[in-house]
Amino acid sequence: MSYSLERARQEIGRHLRELRTGSGLTGSQLAALLGWSQPKVSRLETGRQSPSSADIRAWAKACGEEETAEEIVGRLGILESMYVEWRVQERSGMQGPQAEAHTRDTATRSRRVYECTVVPGLLQTEPYIRSVITKYAHFRGVSTGTEEAVTKRLQRQEILYDRRKKFRFLILESVLRTRYTDQESMVEQLDRIAMVSTLANVSLGIIPFDQCVVFEPGHGFCVHDDRLVTVETLSAELRLTHPTEVAQYARAFDLGSRAARFGREARALLLRAIDSLPPD
Repeated sequence: MSYSLERARQEIGRHLRELRTGSGLTGSQLAALLGWSQPKVSRLETGRQSPSSADIRAWAKACGEEETAEEIVGRLGILESMYVEWRVQERSGMQGPQAEAHTRDTATRSRRVYECTVVPGLLQTEPYIRSVITKYAHFRGVSTGTEEAVTKRLQRQEILYDRRKKFRFLILESVLRTRYTDQESMVEQLDRIAMVSTLANVSLGIIPFDQCVVFEPGHGFCVHDDRLVTVETLSAELRLTHPTEVAQYARAFDLGSRAARFGREARALLLRAIDSLPPD
């Protein structure tokens, strides 16, 4: 779990514990009043479990402190904004997350994107997008919105041509060799990356196989200006805003850049990847 998430849960747990101790109740007594198990009370107080809004209100009422419940519920809202499950974003279909991404696109002037498994979304071609989104829809059991999601992601890519915005992409060479589509579509995808890399407001760095990396974080991430980091996990999107975390990810990006190839050297690696594609 990230520092921000862990800290937020612990802060909520601390407030709940203070309510309980201030009321003179033991953990077992509070659990009995609420009809809960004592371990649940312990998990909530130590931040190992996030409470629901209903849990907080019931806890405060049992402690005779109903007026403090809404303040803690507000803190819970901040926690929930950090960790947003895909099942929540995709309730109406696979297109759901694209609207939130579009909002961030508009607000962000400088973006640093690191990817070690998949081509960054803003660089993906239509066949590649469709393949990736279809695979995740199947994995998550979402049956609607795939074509709408493809269309919205393609529309988002228009932002690359806004010269007021800056984009820095850092990709492992292995990403270029991972087959998400057929050979013809993969060639199209790699050509697309090469074309976008020539834009004046875009920097593309590729970390080659034979380069000794300074640091590899083990997962992709995006730094939006110096205010937000988004990380996509299998189950949720993390939205990290704590200055310490943002600085850590910015440093990870800078360290990765030291091992990367840019300009003509990066495009040479793209050509090498195209030449290596086996026939279907």
